[in-house]
Amino acid sequence: MNGKNLMRKAIFRNELNYIFETNKVKLSDRQKVVAALFENPLIISKQYLLKDEISNLDELDKKIKEIVKEEKTVGSIKTLFIVQEDLECPEEIKKLFLENKKIGILVGAGVSKLIKLPLWKELADTAIKYLYEENLINYFEYQRIMNEVTDPKQKLTIFDSLLPRKNNKSKQFFNDILSIKDPPTENPYEILAKFNAIKLTTNIDKEFYNALTKHLQQLPSVSSEGTEGSTPQQIKKAKIQVKNFTSKYFDSETIYHLHGFIDELEDTILTTKDYVEAYYNNKNGLKTFLNDVFREYSVIFIGYGLEEFPILEHIIRGSRQHYVLIDGYLNELSLLRLKRKYFEILNISPIHYYLDFNGYHRLYTVLNSWIQQIEEARNKEYYQSIKLIDEGVV
Repeated sequence: MNGKNLMRKAIFRNELNYIFETNKVKLSDRQKVVAALFENPLIISKQYLLKDEISNLDELDKKIKEIVKEEKTVGSIKTLFIVQEDLECPEEIKKLFLENKKIGILVGAGVSKLIKLPLWKELADTAIKYLYEENLINYFEYQRIMNEVTDPKQKLTIFDSLLPRKNNKSKQFFNDILSIKDPPTENPYEILAKFNAIKLTTNIDKEFYNALTKHLQQLPSVSSEGTEGSTPQQIKKAKIQVKNFTSKYFDSETIYHLHGFIDELEDTILTTKDYVEAYYNNKNGLKTFLNDVFREYSVIFIGYGLEEFPILEHIIRGSRQHYVLIDGYLNELSLLRLKRKYFEILNISPIHYYLDFNGYHRLYTVLNSWIQQIEEARNKEYYQSIKLIDEGVV
């Protein structure tokens, strides 16, 4: 985690004034610091905005030290620009993993967005554009659909009616738009694959499956003689569950694709009719399956926006405690509070992460920080147990 990812771009004037007062900074030095750091030093507002050229802590440190010599004061000012609380794995979640409780992670399009795959709305908009480019609708129809139809399910219903999923052109469209062109250097799915939880997703792309397969192949295997090693026959692959869902047996080496899988496009959940059949008529046992999951497991929603929860409300209500990672900016705390009230009705605890630091890529940093903390805590518990055993033997 580098300094750039942890930098606030705006601070409140009162925060800086408190630092000045506490450290007894001279008035002339205060004015110099404000002029050197902020692009709006003379504008009357509650917040100072950091200059664009100051993009990391090293640059900030250099600017402050040109004016202020006391290390304590420099450190106090720098602290204002560092926010790390969203990187801390909540204790209740850490405890669930450390005590091997029943946990599920449910992954949405917001995660695939980090590896340059489209969000649900973007997929629907691109589908309508494709209809126009293929002369299946005219320009007037294209404009009316784009401007008046707001629900992605409705747009994909229109797409499917004109270019059904069994059509090769349709299959090619979805394969093209849901395939990674350039492998990312930082893939959030490779982190999610490490979590000891049941892994569910409403995405239909292959990336969660690919990441879990990669993770399983990196684990040490045991040969038939009982020694570590692997042969081509022993190389593991993740499993996929796409229909006929049952909660009788959960497998942490399986990706449960709730809305289907790109390789079985005709069975995916895309249109309004598909959603009604799956979530209300219980097609493939999905509704029953989700009822069981939310009743038995604490589920962490990752990569979902508010607009995606209404269809789950009747399933989640009355189940056990769940969690959702939601994004926001530091100056949107009042909005985050309103979101919290909505989620609490569903018995879901929201966990905020901040877009001020490297935008949506902050989610990758948060997940990486969580898995590191969980693994460190698990290792610490292990060595403490070994120590107690040794002391008992002695």
